[in-house]
Amino acid sequence: MSLPKTPSASTPEGKNLKISASKEETGLPELKEKKILVDRSKPLPTSLQNEFIPEEVLLSLTNAANAGPCPENLLPPKKIKTPKGTLPRSVDHVWHNPVRRNKFKFLIDHPVSLTGAGRDISFLYDVKYVKGETRESAVCPPRTHHALQSRDGVIVPHKPKKLTDTLIPEEFHIVSNTGVSGLECFDDKYTTLLTDSENRLLLFPSMKPNKRIEVVQLNDVMDTMLERAGVENQEYIGPTKMHKLLHILKKEQTIYNTVFHELIRQVSVDCADRGELLSKIRERYVQMLDQIARQMIDFYKDMVTQRMMDQRILEELYNFKNVIEELTRELCLVRAHDIKLTKEAEKAHRDLAQALLDAEKNARIVEEYHDLYTLQRERMESDIKQLMAERDIWSSATYELSVKVIERNKVLLAKRLYLNEKSWNNYTKHFIVLLSSKDTSDLALLQKLTQKWRNLVNKFQQEVERNEEATRERLQSVKDGLVKWQQFFRNNTEKDILSSHKQKTLESVVPDFKQWLMMLIEDRDKFSGDLLVSKYDSLKIIKRLQENWTDIGLGIFGRHKSMEGNIPPEQKLMEEILKNIARLYKEFEIRINGDNGTSKILPTLISSFEFCSFKLESLLEFPDLLLEEWEGLNEKINEMKSQLDSSLYIIGTVPQYIDMDSGLELQTHIFNMIQQWLLKIGGEINNGNMELQRQMDELHIPMIQWMVNLLILMIPDFPDPDTLINLENSAEKHDVGIAKLELDAMALAKKLSQYSSYLSSCCKELVVAMAVNKASRLEKNPDKELNELEKMKRECYDWITTSSYLLSGLKGRKIQLLTDEEKQQLLGEEDSLKELSDPEARKIHKDIEENMEDKKLEKEKKEESEEEVRLFSTISFSFIFLKKIMNIY
Repeated sequence: MSLPKTPSASTPEGKNLKISASKEETGLPELKEKKILVDRSKPLPTSLQNEFIPEEVLLSLTNAANAGPCPENLLPPKKIKTPKGTLPRSVDHVWHNPVRRNKFKFLIDHPVSLTGAGRDISFLYDVKYVKGETRESAVCPPRTHHALQSRDGVIVPHKPKKLTDTLIPEEFHIVSNTGVSGLECFDDKYTTLLTDSENRLLLFPSMKPNKRIEVVQLNDVMDTMLERAGVENQEYIGPTKMHKLLHILKKEQTIYNTVFHELIRQVSVDCADRGELLSKIRERYVQMLDQIARQMIDFYKDMVTQRMMDQRILEELYNFKNVIEELTRELCLVRAHDIKLTKEAEKAHRDLAQALLDAEKNARIVEEYHDLYTLQRERMESDIKQLMAERDIWSSATYELSVKVIERNKVLLAKRLYLNEKSWNNYTKHFIVLLSSKDTSDLALLQKLTQKWRNLVNKFQQEVERNEEATRERLQSVKDGLVKWQQFFRNNTEKDILSSHKQKTLESVVPDFKQWLMMLIEDRDKFSGDLLVSKYDSLKIIKRLQENWTDIGLGIFGRHKSMEGNIPPEQKLMEEILKNIARLYKEFEIRINGDNGTSKILPTLISSFEFCSFKLESLLEFPDLLLEEWEGLNEKINEMKSQLDSSLYIIGTVPQYIDMDSGLELQTHIFNMIQQWLLKIGGEINNGNMELQRQMDELHIPMIQWMVNLLILMIPDFPDPDTLINLENSAEKHDVGIAKLELDAMALAKKLSQYSSYLSSCCKELVVAMAVNKASRLEKNPDKELNELEKMKRECYDWITTSSYLLSGLKGRKIQLLTDEEKQQLLGEEDSLKELSDPEARKIHKDIEENMEDKKLEKEKKEESEEEVRLFSTISFSFIFLKKIMNIY
């Protein structure tokens, strides 16, 4: 048995093991030194014979220690002479005979060994228990790599994981002791050789007769070896008691094995049967000792197992303790967090209670305010009702008084002015509402049509891409097949291709070429015939739908021009969209009719494939094809490959727009522009209608105010005799009021004419379309809206004309508020000419002139009466002043 080979050689215990092992491996150092000093060729002196080991034992031991790996006769012959006495002794003849050798087989079954005798005994020992003491730091290491506690209470392991090279735990070491195996014999050509388990050549045991001196020497050697083994055992200190026990057994078994081997040999020389019996007894005793050692090992295993269980339990206790500590820390954190949350909850509860109290208080205050507001509202409603009743009474009284004043003073044109303003206001409101509703409906229809157009464009785009992808896949498959056959032609010569075993492969080329030819013809037909016509029909439907929503957009823009006649900015955006759409249509046309180069390449490819098919068919019928024709066929295939590459590159592209956005990018850009355009149109419609309403309100109030101011100036004054002194000031104010009224009338007439013309131009196409639609459906009065539009302009013109007549009457001269151009712009050429030749208008003008003459006479009479009153008042004032002076004096 050898010493245990532990990995912990660097420890002090390992050093002791290493020292004791070196002592064992030296094996009888004094004897070896003596052996070297003595000349074995000469007989030993009588004085030294009792001190020597028997020659056979010494020879066996030295032969086992110095055995060579190869027999001497198998090595190359040496040139020098072998010294005398160095050759090993010759093998006895008994070992050359297999039958007789088998009789002495027991001598080689248990040979002499320097590494220990016995069976193979190996065991595990725990390095944590050295010299019978438990290393506490090894069993339960200090907490240097424990898990750290994070802030949120999560345990984070810091010890990295790694894979081991063995299933044996690292705290165990293997103690291995290789047992002694029997020797093996094999017959060489001229001799018989003996080898051990390590294939080393050994000497056969000697069969020469023995002497008594050899037995005495063997006895002395055994006693000496046993005595020396006891002394060494006292010095040997192993890591465990098991090591020490097995060391003692190994030493003694080595001694007994050596002695028994020599003793059996000596007995076997005299009587082979007696030696065999003794060998069996020796074997039984060895088995018995081996059984004892194995029982001890089993017992040691149980002890180690129990120790491991205790160690694991202790480790689990330590781990459990650590986990308890971690959980305790987490529990403390949770408790602290719980206390914090409890305090926050109590605070929130108090805040909520206070908020509820405040809410109840505020609710009571609000309720009181609501009651007060209800009372105030009821009082204000009663006051408003009373004021409305008083207003109605005073309004009716004022209306009756104004009628009497108008009838008394013959102010008929003022009444007509009021009716014109009221009619114009009603017509204007009606057309603004009509324009707003039409714009709203057109915008909804525009959104619907544009969405439908986008869906059709997407569908058409997908269909075009699907056809292009199918064509691309077909061309790619044709190219792959062409490359495969070209590689076949390159790898095989002409004779190989025409050979019998490759004839079938060549016959399959022609069907492939014909199949590719049919595929190319199908792809070519896609760019002509019914398929192309159907694609153009789909594109025409898309164009027609686009023209419809374009017309609707132009109609909206036509109704929303500025008063200066400028088009809205959304129309310019629409024109840009239409340019991009026209480019998209052009790309679609190029891609579906193959003008990007596909329609030119495919016919060339078809003719090339027809040529190659014809050549290959000719090759099958007439194999004697010239080399020039093979080269021409190869060049044709290369040409077809380049054409296929070109077609694969240009499919789905438009070379004319290669530097611009095209295809899907252009389509996405157009869709985004349309979306922004629709949003801007909606904003423009809302802003335009609100602007029309605001301008109408700005005209309505000044018209009423101007008419009131006109009535105040037209109605004659009836002064009180007490206020005759202020007549001069009132006359001056009267003249100033007429001048301001004239200026206001000219500005108001211009704005009113522009607004009416603008609103009429916005609604003209709309009302004409409505009239045509009603006439087509045979409805009653289809021209109602058109007539009302003309009435709106007529009411506007009548208001302006009446105002000019009234101002002319006040000024005493003819006043014209509109120029001929403005009048023609408002009424048109025909209506303006009719207006000049209208007898009613001339009659009104004549009445105004007569009324102006009557007013002039009345004014002269009024001035004479005022002069008399002024003279009378002057005389009266002088008389009163003189009377006061006389009273003073």
